[in-house]
Amino acid sequence: MNLIELQRALRQLRLGGTAAVLETRLRQAQAEAMAPIDLISCLVSDELTRRSERLLDRRRKQAAFRDPHKTLDNFDFTFNPKMNRSLVFDLATCAFLGKREDALFLGPSDPATFCTSLLHN
Repeated sequence: MNLIELQRALRQLRLGGTAAVLETRLRQAQAEAMAPIDLISCLVSDELTRRSERLLDRRRKQAAFRDPHKTLDNFDFTFNPKMNRSLVFDLATCAFLGKREDALFLGPSDPATFCTSLLHN
């Protein structure tokens, strides 16, 4: 089986991420004298990363956010210096759900306030 046939077979198996990077990874394996298990590990890792990214993209699209590119990374924390930034990022992990804890946002529901801005991000 040549490279083109292998890529076609990978796509048929729904391993498009692996097919897309196969040639690059094969060159890398030759250049670095990579062990076969390391090559396979890289290919599997690439496929998992691609699937994870696509799942996140699909979920963002399904959520129909007003501004899907707005994230906590570009959120303006300077408008309220009393806000605990690390707490906000901790809440964003949703670890409280796994612990069966609640999160309560208090404050007026005004577009210029912290609560509304965070809940819409």
